[in-house]
Amino acid sequence: MFSLSFLSRDFWRDARHDLSASLVVFLIAIPLCIGIASNSGAPIISGLIGGIVGGIVVSLLSKSPLSVSGPTPGLTVIVFSSIGALGNLNAFFLAVCIAGVFQILLGFVRAGILANFFPSSVIKGLLAAIGIVLILKQIPHAIGYDKDPEGDFSFFQIDSENTFSEIINAIYRFSPGAVVLFFLSLAIIVIWERFQIHKKILIHGSLVAIVLAVIVNESFEYWMPFLSVGGEHLIQPIRLASVTDLFTDQYFPDFSYWKNQTLYLVALKICVVVTLESLITLDAIEKIDPERRAVSKNRELIAQGAGNIVSGFLGGLPVTSVIMRSSANLQAGAKTKLSAFLHGVFILLALILIPGLISKIPLSSLAAVLLVVGYKLTDYKILKSQFKKGADQFLPFVATILGIVFTDILIGIGVGCVVAVFFIVRRNILNPFELNRKDKNYGVEIRIDLSEDVSFLNKSSILYKLERVPDNAHLIIDGSKSKYIDPDILEVIEDFKISAAARNVKLEILDVASPYEKIQNKPLDRTAQQEYGKLFENNRIWVEEKLANDPDYFKKLSLGQAPQYLLISCSDSRISVNEMTGTSAGELFVHRNIANLVIDTDMNLMSVLQYSVEVLKVKHIVVCGHYGCGGVKAAIDGKYHGLIDAWLRHIKQVYRMNRKTLSGILDEEEKHKRLVELNVREQVYNLCMTTIVQNSWRQGQELQLHGWVYDIAEGRILDLNIDINKEFQDYDIFRYKFEQN
Repeated sequence: MFSLSFLSRDFWRDARHDLSASLVVFLIAIPLCIGIASNSGAPIISGLIGGIVGGIVVSLLSKSPLSVSGPTPGLTVIVFSSIGALGNLNAFFLAVCIAGVFQILLGFVRAGILANFFPSSVIKGLLAAIGIVLILKQIPHAIGYDKDPEGDFSFFQIDSENTFSEIINAIYRFSPGAVVLFFLSLAIIVIWERFQIHKKILIHGSLVAIVLAVIVNESFEYWMPFLSVGGEHLIQPIRLASVTDLFTDQYFPDFSYWKNQTLYLVALKICVVVTLESLITLDAIEKIDPERRAVSKNRELIAQGAGNIVSGFLGGLPVTSVIMRSSANLQAGAKTKLSAFLHGVFILLALILIPGLISKIPLSSLAAVLLVVGYKLTDYKILKSQFKKGADQFLPFVATILGIVFTDILIGIGVGCVVAVFFIVRRNILNPFELNRKDKNYGVEIRIDLSEDVSFLNKSSILYKLERVPDNAHLIIDGSKSKYIDPDILEVIEDFKISAAARNVKLEILDVASPYEKIQNKPLDRTAQQEYGKLFENNRIWVEEKLANDPDYFKKLSLGQAPQYLLISCSDSRISVNEMTGTSAGELFVHRNIANLVIDTDMNLMSVLQYSVEVLKVKHIVVCGHYGCGGVKAAIDGKYHGLIDAWLRHIKQVYRMNRKTLSGILDEEEKHKRLVELNVREQVYNLCMTTIVQNSWRQGQELQLHGWVYDIAEGRILDLNIDINKEFQDYDIFRYKFEQN
């Protein structure tokens, strides 16, 4: 909380700087809050509430002098998907509140220590990348082509454009007035800083540039209308009639969702993202703070958690410490957290008192401010400094920049951390053994004493040493000190046994044999074993997802089945019948065989058919073939396929029956597709012939037959629209379907 220090001379000296900086950050925050809310699929007011709460509430509890909190572009995708997952906006606000509770708990358990695990090279790469992204994203606004709102900082945009293509589009659709206002604002900022005017009158050049841009643009309307900018080139805030507009039932969290497990998964996801971004931003701002003021990261988590509770309760977006706003705050001359507090107050007051005036601010003028901020963050001296430190510092730095520029902040940081960890592991892996070499009368004795823990990371170095053991030597491998020896290392030792005998190396293994003997003579294929294990992990995730939506899902499923469809499809592994039809467990009764054949001598299929028709009372039977069917191709390629040929003879019969039609198709791929369709029609006809189907029709059961073809290349299902009454009437068979007497 703010204390009585506001009575001191130092407070008033810093407050003048903070007031100017807060106005700059406030003017930047308005369009960002609107743009982030718009990109997130949330109401515009939610973004503005998040900005107000991030400024007022978080700054009161935080100890950070420069950090500015609010909605962040990094959360747009998560917010959008979370609202969709919950299916209710008010439930999402409850998730934001719960995420805040989780953050506070993380603060109390001292999770702020996580900030110490981000490599310095990655943090510096983050700052440089934000600078580059700011510059690239502001170019369209500077030129006046503002198709995307402020706050869209991802490389791939939701309108199918990307950062670079948007710049190209802007060049062809520029607005002369916007360009004039941009360069005017840019010139004022540069001159202001070049002559350090802000130190004399304590007003930052960015604020002067924005105010002057508004005045000039207004004058354009009267003197040079062709240069005047308006509409989408200006900030579009939301008008509030009063403060009470922030407390409407429409945006309150819906507490009736508290039993929904998905709610807590969404809250946890939000908590993780806002926590990481807050810690990373705080660490980054501390590195560029001229005074290098460090604050408690745990206190920051508590402050951010409280902010999210309040924001969610008022119907606002999740808040976190935002690197861009914090950097702008620092560049604008802020000294204390009063700047962040005032920026939140100004957002609230502006929406109530002067929304009309705010809506006159040109985005091209704001683009000039942000472009200067980006330029200062992207200092070539940082690049030069990182390069001199070596590859282990430079490559993670570059990887972070590229990752953020071409994806988003969190993914970019992840990429940078992975590269950094690679160098850390390479540099810091301890020697997995002690090697002693002695010359004896009988030859060379080499002793390898394995260390306490020998992991797969040590495989390369151990292999290197074993390969250089001289012929005719005496090699002792002692594992008595080891508590854990990775199976990969044991496999290396076992393989060396074979080569040692051929090289006349006397091999003596101590305290390694016992664990090693547990390994079979033929080591398991580790990759295959891991892939097999993934099936159980996938099952666990699937179960959790189902139970999250319905705690009694599997209990209900175990009570019985009542599918409406019998699907006879091919055994091809690329066909996932439930996935491609959007059905759940219990909705399809499925039989699969090679090339989806219906053969009356196939007792397995006939049993399935009888059970589905007579017991389950299905209403539809579908024969589903697919293009690119290996069974269909094999039936006409003239090659020998062993036992499978006995099965394929049924397709060959279809091929012979339609040889004249197929011979007119010259393209082999088209011929195969046509045969797939003809085969499906033939199998539907075979269904009509079965006694089971005919009996069901005679008894008045509603049973419809269908023929489908699945196009694997496009993922679409094609209905062949087989009209049984018309297409099969000429067949010399008796069907109760067509005879009423």
